[in-house]
Amino acid sequence: MKTFFIIHGIQGYAGKHWQGWLKSNLEVSGHEVIMPTLPNSDHPDRKEWLKFLKSKTKDIDINNLIFVTHSLGAVSAMDFIEQLPKQAQGFVSVSGFARDYGMELNSYFLKEKHIDTDLIRKNIKNISVIYGDDDPYVPQNELKYLADVLEVQPVIIPKGGHLNSETGYIEFPLLLEECLKIAKD
Repeated sequence: MKTFFIIHGIQGYAGKHWQGWLKSNLEVSGHEVIMPTLPNSDHPDRKEWLKFLKSKTKDIDINNLIFVTHSLGAVSAMDFIEQLPKQAQGFVSVSGFARDYGMELNSYFLKEKHIDTDLIRKNIKNISVIYGDDDPYVPQNELKYLADVLEVQPVIIPKGGHLNSETGYIEFPLLLEECLKIAKD
């Protein structure tokens, strides 16, 4: 049994988009799921989100922990992953990115610090990057950049948009399949 930590993005909450569906399906598969609503999601504070994530994993076996993130949630997860004392099982980024690309909504958040992708690769056993080929919020070069620096082949979904409810992603079987594959490794 693994523990999945589902982390939403800016202006999100626990269960938004495909997250609630994924949680239910992972639990049916026998896994534990942590899916909190992060504080102040309309204008998040990077340090506050990191502290919050740490508080939710105090009693969790890091070796069996799999992060599943959406959008800005990937940045917060990577902040946390950088500080892990040992390797975690997995990290799945859905529409995630790693650097400031000038979007007013989250630029302040991304300018606070650079993500050490070498440390991310060292601290995670399995990494998956999934994104739509027509994301209206995150430029394709930024989505691809994350896959490149994490040294993984991305899963690119045609006409997937930001892989959220606005583009029909209330259920996300491909993501469930990816999560279960990582859990078996």
